Amino acid sequence: MSHEHKELNDIIWWQTSDDLKSRYSSEYWNDVELEKHKEWWISDKENSHTQLKRYLKKARLLEDFEIAQKNILASNKINLQIADLAAGIGWTSALLSKMPNVEKVHAVEISRHRLELLFPYAVKMFKGNSEKLERYMGSFYNLGFDNSSMDIVFMSQAFHHSSQPNELLKEIDRVLKPGGKLIMIGENYIGRFKIIIKYIKYIIRNKSLIAKFADLFPSDDETGDHYYRVIDYYSFLEPLGYKINLFSKQKRKTAVIIAEKLVR
Repeated sequence: MSHEHKELNDIIWWQTSDDLKSRYSSEYWNDVELEKHKEWWISDKENSHTQLKRYLKKARLLEDFEIAQKNILASNKINLQIADLAAGIGWTSALLSKMPNVEKVHAVEISRHRLELLFPYAVKMFKGNSEKLERYMGSFYNLGFDNSSMDIVFMSQAFHHSSQPNELLKEIDRVLKPGGKLIMIGENYIGRFKIIIKYIKYIIRNKSLIAKFADLFPSDDETGDHYYRVIDYYSFLEPLGYKINLFSKQKRKTAVIIAEKLVR
């Protein structure tokens, strides 16, 4: 029997669904009826797979993932342990599990229906290696992994959903090995042109020349979306002892950030 048809291991429960209800924006991500109308709601129906692939291509997430994939495959390290945080329906986990130098992918998610219902479909759809996959129900602020146990921490459209980015990075730093990598894809790219356009609109609307970045790009407390400038990622990571090896913007829409944890 090929690995993609084997059953996934049972979910490891770090926290119950009730525990996670108090987490920032978790109510939105656990609304099943709302989720059914989103592009990433997949089932065994062929059209749902087509819909998801169309979305991933339009959002340039597949393009972002290919950049990350090349970086991982170029590594001379083998038997990689990868933590996929806020793994969602598991499409990134599935693709990561297919890489020959990856030993295990640990998918962490706060949405129960994504982990239970949609994740298996994503593994089947992307022909992931179920033997390399583990699922964890829990928050990325409180990871149950040992110190320095991960070679790579991976996040897709995830970091900018954190209301406490510094706390998240401290927890990531705890579990990441020295020399390990933090890879973020699907981050909102906020360049100068976008800031200028927002500023002009702000002046017209508010008749004021004084505006903070948060005034131009306010966070969305329902979905948990936050917006960061390029300089913000450097200010988050460099004080923790990380070197950003790649900051790649994809046609002014999304960004890929690959940072290395320096040996200290």
